[in-house]
Amino acid sequence: MMNRMLARLIVALHAGYAIFVVVGSLLVFRWPAIIWVHLAAVAWAFLTLVFDMGCPLTPWEKTLWRRGGVEPYPEGFVHHHFLRNELTDEQSHRVHVALGALVLILNAGVYSLYFLRR
Repeated sequence: MMNRMLARLIVALHAGYAIFVVVGSLLVFRWPAIIWVHLAAVAWAFLTLVFDMGCPLTPWEKTLWRRGGVEPYPEGFVHHHFLRNELTDEQSHRVHVALGALVLILNAGVYSLYFLRR
């Protein structure tokens, strides 16, 4: 029971991190001090997506699911929770690279607006 609860907590933290990576640059307009935290989060997300490094939260989540008596999903977090489709390894890698590029482009656009307004 406790392991499943902890696994769900990790899923929530992981999802929150993913959302922060995508829209965190908008928060910088309100709280400029978080810019470095957000840039680090974007860099880590980009690296893990493009170079298929994996996130340390995923193995922790899967271990907790196993300890809780649940067989975890075989793919990565983004693939399982956001993409939710069947892809070959090659297709999955291409989609992850595209997502990494999209995250960079989106945030670069928002940051360019931020710095132009200053």
